[in-house]
Amino acid sequence: MRRIDMFLADLVRAETVRTASALGFVVALAAATAGCGAGSGGEDAGTTLGNLFAYNSLKAPPFPQAQKAQVAVDCPIVQVADGQASYRAYTGADHSSAGVRYQYSIGDVARECIASPDGRIEIRVGVAGYVLAGPSGASGTFNVPVKVVVRSEKDQSIVASKVYRVATSIPPGDSQATFSTVSEPLVVPYLREAADEDYSIYVGFDGPGGDAPQKRTPRRRRG
Repeated sequence: MRRIDMFLADLVRAETVRTASALGFVVALAAATAGCGAGSGGEDAGTTLGNLFAYNSLKAPPFPQAQKAQVAVDCPIVQVADGQASYRAYTGADHSSAGVRYQYSIGDVARECIASPDGRIEIRVGVAGYVLAGPSGASGTFNVPVKVVVRSEKDQSIVASKVYRVATSIPPGDSQATFSTVSEPLVVPYLREAADEDYSIYVGFDGPGGDAPQKRTPRRRRG
């Protein structure tokens, strides 16, 4: 299971390749620099990407971030909730393939856990995927409802949950677009180092069938 930093690096790399293929390397670099405030703040593309990796933001914070003391923790894996790897919207009552307006699909996930001496675990989850326009759909702007849930394995209760409306657009003449998001820290109690046996992380799409997963998945043996 990948960490957040690897997830972000791959997203930046994929977006750079896609943009450079369409517009050429020079145009892509100029667009990236302009879009990141180089004209006003004097930051170049390298600084912007460094900020993204270090702070999960295009700009560095105004003051140095305090380094939190950390303790050992085994981060739970990320699972896609049953039936929520994709979501289709239809035109009216026509639920055939011809009636599909658009479809959301999850393509990649990642996570990162930071445990501190004060008895907390901060969990960040990354989700990336695609929006596809169907035969009855069209290009436009979409708000993809990505849901992140942390569940206790002891009593199957939900200890943290958040829905993110991730904006993306399918350009005119295209049939798909990508989306990605990294959650804010979801805080859960630190019980022991083996947090992967205490908690499970689920992602899916909020909406019909978007409640907490009902089926308990078998736990992997620790090696």
